[in-house]
Amino acid sequence: MLRRRLVVGVSIITVLLLLCYLDYHIGPFSKREHRIWLPRGVILVPFYVLCVIFLSREVIRILNAAGLHPLSWTVYLGNILITVNSWLANVIQQWNLEVCKQQISPGGWHWASTASLFALLTISFAVMISFAAEMRRYSHPGGVTINLAGSIFAVSYLGLLSCFMIQLYMAYGVIALLSVVIVTKMSDMGAYFIGKSIGRNKMSPDLSPGKTIEGAIGGILFACIGAWLWFAVAIPQYETKLASSIYGWIIFGVIVAIAGMIGDLAGSLIKRDSRMKDSGHSVPGFGGVLDVFDSLLMASPAAYFLWTFGFVCSASID
Repeated sequence: MLRRRLVVGVSIITVLLLLCYLDYHIGPFSKREHRIWLPRGVILVPFYVLCVIFLSREVIRILNAAGLHPLSWTVYLGNILITVNSWLANVIQQWNLEVCKQQISPGGWHWASTASLFALLTISFAVMISFAAEMRRYSHPGGVTINLAGSIFAVSYLGLLSCFMIQLYMAYGVIALLSVVIVTKMSDMGAYFIGKSIGRNKMSPDLSPGKTIEGAIGGILFACIGAWLWFAVAIPQYETKLASSIYGWIIFGVIVAIAGMIGDLAGSLIKRDSRMKDSGHSVPGFGGVLDVFDSLLMASPAAYFLWTFGFVCSASID
């Protein structure tokens, strides 16, 4: 089991690094001249949309097991729209299209003034779709509210949290994206190995019997090591004009690790409530795609906050 996790984990990291490399070198920030301009994310975002589709399928499966039966197509459509439009809003800003400059709302706000506003509008649209779909299939009282709640939960859990991962990459580049992935997964590995080795005190025995307080502490320590390796060792070799203080990478490691643990426990919460051990069987050694992404979904908003307010680095790397 451990050997399989290591092999699959290394394979996932290798694929991610390859996609990041390709996306960077064919995107708008490549140093090559005389080529067609392509927006950042043209490789990574389609891959992530595919992941969102798998995540939506697994969350629907969990909801069904818990007795909730939202309309599947509303969950798929809502999450895909939120993910894609969150990216497109950033692309529009990068292109600085003339049409964006001309179309001003009565209140004076630019319709694409921020990618965050665009994402919120799409989320609102996804909620309206969920309501409209339930109205369409309504036949008798009972079950509508709970199914509607399941649909909106799936859209908020996956679509809303996914926005931050895309925003992080589009605003600050591949270094920012890899920072949250490396620190979160270092935390996961630290919690797993320390918990297995010396873990004695259960953190939440009813929710996740395998998680221990010792493992959580180990996860935070490993996350700080990962943050130090990335911000203090790797980044200066790649981008000399960006530097992170010791306080910056410690704060980043601790906060992102804690957020990732909350995400991991959140995934366990909905699975246990549905009497499921794993969200699926798509990823050998881990379970489902949600079992890989649950910590990242919660860690991404925390990482985006820290990057945006200058706790780590004060400028975009590209």
